[in-house]
Amino acid sequence: MFKRLSILGCLALSLSGCISPVEAATLPMPTVEYSADRIIETAQGSFEGKIFAAKDKERTETSMQGMQSVMILRKDQQLGWMLMPAQRMYQKLDFKQAQQQSGSQPNDVEITEIGSDTVEGIAATKYKMIMKDGSAGGFLWITSEGITVKMDMLSKDGRDKNRTTVTLKNLVIGPQDAALFDPPADYKAMPSFGGGMKGLFNR
Repeated sequence: MFKRLSILGCLALSLSGCISPVEAATLPMPTVEYSADRIIETAQGSFEGKIFAAKDKERTETSMQGMQSVMILRKDQQLGWMLMPAQRMYQKLDFKQAQQQSGSQPNDVEITEIGSDTVEGIAATKYKMIMKDGSAGGFLWITSEGITVKMDMLSKDGRDKNRTTVTLKNLVIGPQDAALFDPPADYKAMPSFGGGMKGLFNR
C-alpha cells in the first residue's frame, strides 16, 4: 500500500526531480518555495504528513501504520535520503533510486486544462491528466505559482482500481530552512534493506 500511495503522491506533488522532461514542458512546475500539511485519503484510510519544497529540493514527511518516514530528494546533488526518525538513521540513495522509492516516474501523459477552481480557499487551475498506458487518470489543481494543491486520481493495478486524493492545507509560501533538505548530523547511516522502502514497510 505504501508504494502505491507514494507513486501517486510523487506523481502529483513533486518537484521536477520526479517528472520527466516531456512532462515538465506540459505540467506547470513550482516557481516559489513553500510548505504545507498534506492529507492523503484512500479506501484504506487517511494519512497525514507535510511537504517542504525549494528549488530542486523536496522533503516529504508521512505518518503511516504507526511509523513516520521522511524522504528528501535533491535534484541539485543528484541524490536522496530516506530518513527513519524513530531510529535516528538514514539511507543515502542515488537520485534514480530516490525517485524510484518515492514513486515510479510516469513517462507518457496527456494534460488538459479544465478551468479555474478553488481549493482550501486558494485559487487554482484544474487539469485533467491521463496516463497514456491507461494505468491512472484524474485531476490536478495547480496554483499560479505552479504548486499542486490537490490531486484526485484513480489508478489500476490489474483488476483492482484504487482512488487516492491528496490535498495540501495550510499552504505557506516563503523561504524554507536549508537544514530540512539534509539528514541531521546526529543520524547514522542505516544498513541496506534490500527491497528499499517497499521491503522496509513489508517487514
